[in-house]
Amino acid sequence: MSRALALAQPLPIARIPAQEDATAIVGGLRGLGIEGAIIPNGDLQMELSSTKIRALVCSDDSLTAIPGGGVAQVSVGWDEVALLVTGRLLSNRVEVEERTSRGRKQTVDSRQFSSDEAVLDIYAKTQRANWRIVAGSFDFSCLGPAKSVTTFQNFTALINFLRERATTAEFDDSYLRARPILETLWPQEQQMRKGELRRRGSSKFDSATVTTTDNEAQFTRYSRLKHCLRMRALEEDK
Repeated sequence: MSRALALAQPLPIARIPAQEDATAIVGGLRGLGIEGAIIPNGDLQMELSSTKIRALVCSDDSLTAIPGGGVAQVSVGWDEVALLVTGRLLSNRVEVEERTSRGRKQTVDSRQFSSDEAVLDIYAKTQRANWRIVAGSFDFSCLGPAKSVTTFQNFTALINFLRERATTAEFDDSYLRARPILETLWPQEQQMRKGELRRRGSSKFDSATVTTTDNEAQFTRYSRLKHCLRMRALEEDK
């Protein structure tokens, strides 16, 4: 709890299956002078995929997203952009190759691959799904003369560009600071896959175990949580 308070950010502190228990916890927090809220898991809409964006087209009064995979373009006014959430997508892949001979396994090779990419979620008031920009697969041509050489510089410039034009949007960059707390509630997801590689005679063969760990679902939950809170605040301001 103390770590959450130190961040001075709305953060998830518990996953409670019963509504009455959640209500009691929120009431207890308010008794301590701490504001709390209940966000049903369904409100995060995790079944709804983020729309991956490969480019943006900007005009004086609107922002147009160009998705990949032949999905139709979508345009929103600058005043419709409600929230920008930034973070990083982390992935780790471990491949272990084993050889089996006479019932015994021996590791013959292992490889590890890691990736770390900046990510930005854009939420518009009129769109159900967020737009997701992953720095390594985005065309930064919308920056025009401000486009730089490195992806890091371009990503920073893109965020500044959007914030300057979407003046009513809230900006949230707290994900990396919140990660240690999120790990207890929404741990990174791990997938393991095993398969035979090739036969080496009647009693010998090679097999591989591939273990992948990533934080994309964790970041998405956090991003959607921030969106829920932002929409509630906009409703209250009406």
